Amino acid sequence: MVNEEQEIYYTMMSDSDRPGDDELMAIPRLAERVGVSPRVLRYWEEQGLISPTREHGKLRYSPRDVAIAGLIRHLLAAGAGVEGVRMLRRIAERDIRHGAADGDQTALAEDALRILYQRKAFREETGMDEEHYPHGHPPPPPRPPGGPHGGPRAPQPAPRPQGPRQTRGPGPRGSTGPARSPSVIRPGPADQPSGAPGGW
Repeated sequence: MVNEEQEIYYTMMSDSDRPGDDELMAIPRLAERVGVSPRVLRYWEEQGLISPTREHGKLRYSPRDVAIAGLIRHLLAAGAGVEGVRMLRRIAERDIRHGAADGDQTALAEDALRILYQRKAFREETGMDEEHYPHGHPPPPPRPPGGPHGGPRAPQPAPRPQGPRQTRGPGPRGSTGPARSPSVIRPGPADQPSGAPGGW
């Protein structure tokens, strides 16, 4: 039986936040995504900085663990020690662990609301979700050749037909040279900037 508080929690948690089997990864792939060696990740496991999920008897990591490991790497490179990161995790998890152990649904609802407030404020101040901080969203995949979905290119518009050009006509003050149309003035080779295609 799902009570009202649990129903609110499940409603707040979208399907995209629930990692599926195809999103879970082993430690070698996590190391590749984060940019560290598997040995470093195992050391972080031993120190209590990261923790995998057991799925079908195997230890696997979720996309959220990728974000956590990336931020741990960023903080350690900035000078934060392992003990400092471990203490940060203890403080962040303390109230939620206590509320879950006591079965206090009101306390868990307060924790969930506080987290949502924090996430909203973080996005408003940084312009990105915490999973993508500090580097922002990953670059989009390159577009396939052809159209946006890999199909044939859209037909190019045909060139605009030019009006008939005068070949001979009365020039100024009795000149019999070729007259230029006032609506079509095309630069000659000397007038064309270097590197520009013919006809601009």
